[in-house]
Amino acid sequence: MTTDTAQDQGSLNRRGFASADLALVRLSQAQLLRQRTTQSCVIIQVVIIYLTALMALSGDLGFALLWFGATSIMVAVVFIYPRLTVPDGVNADNLNAYLTGHIVISGLTGLVWSLLAIAYLDTSSVLNLFITINMVFSISVGGMMPSSEYRPSFISLATATLVPFSAYWLLEVEGGLRLIGLGLLIYYGFGLLVSARAEVQTQESLAAERNRRLSDQLREQADKLAQVSAEKTRFLAAASHDMSQPLQAQGFLIGALRSQLDQPEQVDLLDRIEACWRSQQSLLQGLVETARIDSGGIVVKPAVFDIGETLKRLAAEASKTASSAGITVTIDASPTAVRSDPLLVGRILRNLLSNALKFTPRGGAIRLTVKPHADNAVKVEITDTGPGIPLAAQEQIFDEYVQLDEHAGDTRGLGLGLSIVRQLADRLGLEILFNSAPGEGTSAGIILPTETSEHLPNLAESGTEAFAGSPFIVLVEDDKAVRESLSILLTGWSCRVIAAESGSEALEALSWAPDTPDILLIDKSLKHGEDGLTVIETLRGEVAETVPAILVSGDIDRFQGLPEMESVALLAKPADPFQLHSIMQDLMAAASADQA
Repeated sequence: MTTDTAQDQGSLNRRGFASADLALVRLSQAQLLRQRTTQSCVIIQVVIIYLTALMALSGDLGFALLWFGATSIMVAVVFIYPRLTVPDGVNADNLNAYLTGHIVISGLTGLVWSLLAIAYLDTSSVLNLFITINMVFSISVGGMMPSSEYRPSFISLATATLVPFSAYWLLEVEGGLRLIGLGLLIYYGFGLLVSARAEVQTQESLAAERNRRLSDQLREQADKLAQVSAEKTRFLAAASHDMSQPLQAQGFLIGALRSQLDQPEQVDLLDRIEACWRSQQSLLQGLVETARIDSGGIVVKPAVFDIGETLKRLAAEASKTASSAGITVTIDASPTAVRSDPLLVGRILRNLLSNALKFTPRGGAIRLTVKPHADNAVKVEITDTGPGIPLAAQEQIFDEYVQLDEHAGDTRGLGLGLSIVRQLADRLGLEILFNSAPGEGTSAGIILPTETSEHLPNLAESGTEAFAGSPFIVLVEDDKAVRESLSILLTGWSCRVIAAESGSEALEALSWAPDTPDILLIDKSLKHGEDGLTVIETLRGEVAETVPAILVSGDIDRFQGLPEMESVALLAKPADPFQLHSIMQDLMAAASADQA
């Protein structure tokens, strides 16, 4: 489309909108005209009676009766016309017909008044001249008022009244009085100008009123949408919390059981069970995370971290899935310090990697890379050898519930992964990279700002191996199945664990402990309204240290106060053992770096 064509199209669109607005204003004018018919008829009838009385007092009773009868008939026609033609009111279908008829009746009314004025005119009588001038003025002056409804009707009325009467006056009256006829024409022209301004004021008033009503309707709709969104958020909060508890326990038990198995058949069976569990976890986590973003529950916590190490962990996390699918995963990333929220960046890249695993066929390859992009920035990309995505579909894949899963086999999801990527990238202010073509695979990633750091944390290899030094963990979880399974998992990682059902129980147990905890692992919503944040503050107060803490929750709308607390990581339910292990490792590494 050329620039001129685009401008022409824009002009046509503006004219179309202006025409639609004018039609709505015209409809409002017609409805107002219909509503004020009775009031206008009463006012004109009072004028008729007044002029009739003046004519009778001047001694011309016969003409007074003629005047009263003829003009009253026209008032009756004006009064009855809308009740016959638009008894149920004016609408878009009968608008033009009603206004056309009203213009015709206005013209006939003006002509009747003009002819009667001409017939009554007698230049030898001052009273006669006064009455005659009042006859033409009284019927036309109303159309010049700011409250006048419809200018075309006034033009028809004023033209039919003043033009014939002025012409007759100029032709038949002699001497200086002829100037009155010229004055009547000037008055006619003045009336047209004033009525034009009056119509503009009327239209602006009607448009303003219509806009006010539309604004009120939009406000009501926005309130309803906000209410529906809040109800959806509350529902997802309750549902996800209840559903995440058994999934959470299953995940920790699977992690604990793995270390107890040594037969290949047993491990293979556990892998199948874990694959089913991960599928359920992924679906629920996608819904929970989408609702958390919508509700503002995502808290951004920028930090300096090694993006290369993050990619290594993601590759390790995906290694089993990739191996079973015959997919090769390689990494080209040296240690690189970047600044952003490490957990949210990890979530973005994990979703992109998950999408690549879903669409890459057996025997394919996935490559994770970190490359310089510009000054103080790097490009982090995940490239696959999948079927690629057509250009037309690329505009939709970042929308919610959009699925292009014809090549995805049994790993079909809800279509939330890339939507979460877009929303998290927007929250972090990161640019998304996406390049794909049918038959050429897909490359997706983000651009991260780099940060100068001489001492990046030296983290241990990713995985779920035992922690060195037997870290001391305080676990507070009110669900017995989750508490027991998580205790077994942590013990398998060589952790010393205090497992409590409530904050008070944990506080009592901690008071007998000889060491300061390395990590507090606390559920957000405990029984009897106890809040995990309060428990963290209480336990930190007991040991007089800011112990690193992990707040575990499937509740998506109760994170007030979290930004004000130091060294608190959020782990959304249902979480898998790898996520928990990774966060624990990060927190302990950060604590060691702070001490150093």
